[in-house]
Amino acid sequence: SWDLVVRDVEATLPAGLACEVLAELARQRVPEAFALRLELVCLKKIAYYLFAQGSSLERQLAQLATFWHGEHLGGADGAARGYWRHSARLTEVSDARVQCSGAVSATADARALVKHLCCLPRHSSKGCGALLLELPRSLHCWRLVERACAAASAPPPTAADEPPPAAVAGRWHSRLRESLGVQLWPPEAAAVVRASLLCRGADKAVRMR
Repeated sequence: SWDLVVRDVEATLPAGLACEVLAELARQRVPEAFALRLELVCLKKIAYYLFAQGSSLERQLAQLATFWHGEHLGGADGAARGYWRHSARLTEVSDARVQCSGAVSATADARALVKHLCCLPRHSSKGCGALLLELPRSLHCWRLVERACAAASAPPPTAADEPPPAAVAGRWHSRLRESLGVQLWPPEAAAVVRASLLCRGADKAVRMR
């Protein structure tokens, strides 16, 4: 946490240099990165709760639909003519189930995305998982849209012309490293700062941001 970084710096560096170091880290928005990491951890838990509740509701709707599975409108005349349609209540339950299924898929994607962010390795040299590197095509909802477009003979979805998330995250990390590299701190002090940022999770928090 940021408090641990502050404790490390203040315990190992002279008071004046410690204030200078902490001020520079604050300018690089390291405390904000820690705050965002906490928000992402909370979001991951909320997404899991929504996914679990949605999955349970989807199963209940599926069970409810079985009660009226054979309830069709059109009667004998419709059957003779080869057509029928669901009753109003079966249609309503079926539509609700499909919408719930879509919400569950979207929530599962959201949770997977946030979970992969929260599980980034502490050391930047280890990189990140395939789900983050291949966004948005690694998401389940993206594949659903691709299949729907193929079934409808429509053009496939296209990703926005933006750099991959890993490259965006690398910008913040690079700025912090560049800032630390140009500081005129004693080598021992710079080593302490880098070690504290790595061990206390600041390096990871900046990449999560």
